[in-house]
Amino acid sequence: MTYQTSTIPKGWKMTTLGEVADVNNSTIDKNYTFNEIEYIDVASVEERKLTETQKLKLENAPSRAKRIVVDNSILISTVRPNLKHYCFVKKAKPNLIASTGFAVVNSKQGKSDPYYLYNLLTTNEYTNYLIKIADSQTSTYPAFNPSIIQNSKFIFPSFPEQRAIAAVLLSLDDKIELLCEQNKTLEVTAQVIFKEKIVSKTQEVLPKGWIIGGLSDIADFLNGIALQKYPAAKGTDSFPAIKIKELRAGITDATDRVSKDLPEQYIVHDGDVLFSWSGSLEVVIWQFGDGALNQHLFKVTSEKYPKWFYYFWLLRHLPNFRAIAANKATTMGHIQRYHLDKAQVAIPDDATIKELNALMEPILNKVILNSSQIKGLTRLRDMILSKLMSGKLRVKSIT
Repeated sequence: MTYQTSTIPKGWKMTTLGEVADVNNSTIDKNYTFNEIEYIDVASVEERKLTETQKLKLENAPSRAKRIVVDNSILISTVRPNLKHYCFVKKAKPNLIASTGFAVVNSKQGKSDPYYLYNLLTTNEYTNYLIKIADSQTSTYPAFNPSIIQNSKFIFPSFPEQRAIAAVLLSLDDKIELLCEQNKTLEVTAQVIFKEKIVSKTQEVLPKGWIIGGLSDIADFLNGIALQKYPAAKGTDSFPAIKIKELRAGITDATDRVSKDLPEQYIVHDGDVLFSWSGSLEVVIWQFGDGALNQHLFKVTSEKYPKWFYYFWLLRHLPNFRAIAANKATTMGHIQRYHLDKAQVAIPDDATIKELNALMEPILNKVILNSSQIKGLTRLRDMILSKLMSGKLRVKSIT
């Protein structure tokens, strides 16, 4: 099957992926030497991220734990490709095993650069191609056979040019990863300070001037509106509709659009704190541009207290809110406003808030700045990716 149909650039050639890479060429057999494995299930992989592995005794592992993963392996879920469960494994533990729900792709030495290949196989264009194949099958859920990848035809540059393209993309991805890791460290640091300086006071005699209140005493919770009442007119400017799925995935091609003619208070801006109180409960600082606040989401603000104060108190109560929602005997668990009233918070005196603000505000501002840079770098990478893969944008070869 031919996937790419564009004109072949000078020095490039068309070939099947199977000629430059192996697909699912290494699986567990009777000679496998490890008694314990690090297992990757499809749920362990999000778009471009391996989120976790499970330590399992081989004898207790599910029957689908078969695919051996090595350094520079590419994992692409063959089930529901629209969910983009794919990632690149830079360094693999010797006992790393993936589910048979993945196609595990490994470059053939000297034939293809692994990071170039990873980006080629995860472009939106190729993902959409896999989605069409999966949707055309008669199985109970969208899926495709790994042979589809193996038999796909691509136009490939020379190996040195592949390496050069991979180096450009890797430098961007490394910077994005570094900023993401920095944000994790900053948030952990801020939460440690918050716990020590504020939360721990709820377990002691409150300092003079401090009071106990509820979340609703320190912030305003504006519930979103039914955005279907504001359809976007064709050919006019519109806002992305911010629903629960956008809190984690951001704005995507699948995001609904709505008219900009909606009340100002329901417009979300970068830096706003959003809290989904139904379904998948999340608390995030929004960083994907202006959008419209859908129902089941709160925009959280305060005229009296700084953002870090109500943000970290919300995070502090989030596990309990999730437990409450999980116990609801409904199809979509949720919390109610009285839960915000009952969620206790320690409220320091004004002088303490001011003192802590000098410490906490720069940390949160740095997180927001990093998130903005991540968004910009991601947009840049996505913008140049298809051009690099098609040869419309060329880079000097690495010899």
